[in-house]
Amino acid sequence: MTDPASESGPFTVVVTWRVRQGCEVEFEAWRREISAAALPFPGHMGIVVNPAGVNSGEYVVVFRFDTYPHLRAWMESDIRRDLLKKAETFRETEPDYRIESGLEYWFAPPGAPASLPRWKMALVTVHGVWPVSLLIQWLLHPFIRNLSLMLQALIIAVGIVTLLTWIVMPLLVRILRPWLKLNPHGR
Repeated sequence: MTDPASESGPFTVVVTWRVRQGCEVEFEAWRREISAAALPFPGHMGIVVNPAGVNSGEYVVVFRFDTYPHLRAWMESDIRRDLLKKAETFRETEPDYRIESGLEYWFAPPGAPASLPRWKMALVTVHGVWPVSLLIQWLLHPFIRNLSLMLQALIIAVGIVTLLTWIVMPLLVRILRPWLKLNPHGR
């Protein structure tokens, strides 16, 4: 990725944590604490935590900020620094951080560089967005047709992004993984 300060947001941070065996409950309590601490920061757009595997001790934490300055304010904050120091007692290794702008975080697993050609990411994204946008409009139209155009657009956008982020894009990437891994010459 190029210099994040030169790109427009939102910015997604993917952090892979390796937790010492037997410290999972302590990590979960700490994770709730740091999530609550990040919430009031300007530009915070949410956080998702997924265990990477059963009994693996690995967790993938994904959080977003609307701009790089807002992300930087959180990353350099005293409260975050103090909470990370507190985590040293139960983490097995240093967490692995990856900062992405745009759609790269849908395509690359945590810890891996986003090395796919942008045209492939764009093509897969269009294949996800187009049917989802039609479906969301069809499903929601009876409920939102009397709302202002701005509110309709907001509700539709939330529906599209929600389905893309948690259902459609992970499914498309899993299905198309062999094609996505092909080099530009098709081999």
